[in-house]
Amino acid sequence: MKKLIYLPLIFVVLVSCEKERQEVKVKYEISNAYSQTEINYRNSEGNIISETIDFESIEDVWNFSYSDNRGEIVYISTRYTDTTSSVNVRILVDGKIYKQGSSNNEPNKYITVSGTIPY
Repeated sequence: MKKLIYLPLIFVVLVSCEKERQEVKVKYEISNAYSQTEINYRNSEGNIISETIDFESIEDVWNFSYSDNRGEIVYISTRYTDTTSSVNVRILVDGKIYKQGSSNNEPNKYITVSGTIPY
């Protein structure tokens, strides 16, 4: 009988000891581009960083990684001007694709991928 009383107590203690990990690894990735591409992205301090990258071949990949907390905003936006270019944009959270977007032969169109890191 005493064992039955302790069983729920042990369960509550074990569950309360498990803390959900709050910090995750965020990775922005640009691929499938082969021309000059403007990139704007949010870093862990909440600042928007702007870069222009000259992709020389479709095999070139640009990425930026950092750690952030669940519930924080992730944001990346790209644009190219070459009429024959393309771009794939991905946000990965802990190595898994969270959101993605792409464009093919659509110059001067912003491809924006954003969201809130899920819990």
